[in-house]
Amino acid sequence: MPTATTPPPSNTLPPPQLFDILPPLHSLLSRLLLPPSADGLTPSPDTITPVSPKDLATAASSITNKIQKARVAVRELPGVGMGIEEQEDVIAELEEESRRLRGVEEGIRKAARNRLEGAASEVEAGIADDEAMET
Repeated sequence: MPTATTPPPSNTLPPPQLFDILPPLHSLLSRLLLPPSADGLTPSPDTITPVSPKDLATAASSITNKIQKARVAVRELPGVGMGIEEQEDVIAELEEESRRLRGVEEGIRKAARNRLEGAASEVEAGIADDEAMET
């Protein structure tokens, strides 16, 4: 139950691929550690090409873009801007709501149990009346 301090629930999360920066980062670091090509020839597309330190910023741009998009996505998640005290207040509200709903559930169970026991008693009484009439 959202309150003034509680953000509305969100059912959508950013896709996990948005946060998957380790493989591209590993690949870039591997390329940075490769020795430069001695023959100066352009390697085939299936080989890893070395990257020089002066070209590092350009080579890392896709990774930095992905990190920026991930930061924006995290900032947009509900509750991220809340402080610890606000979060504790929301948790306390939710725990109270949970206790209240458990009480309602128990009340429904008791009412259903009483109704079933009453119906069973009526059926038994009806059977007893029928048997008494037959004798």
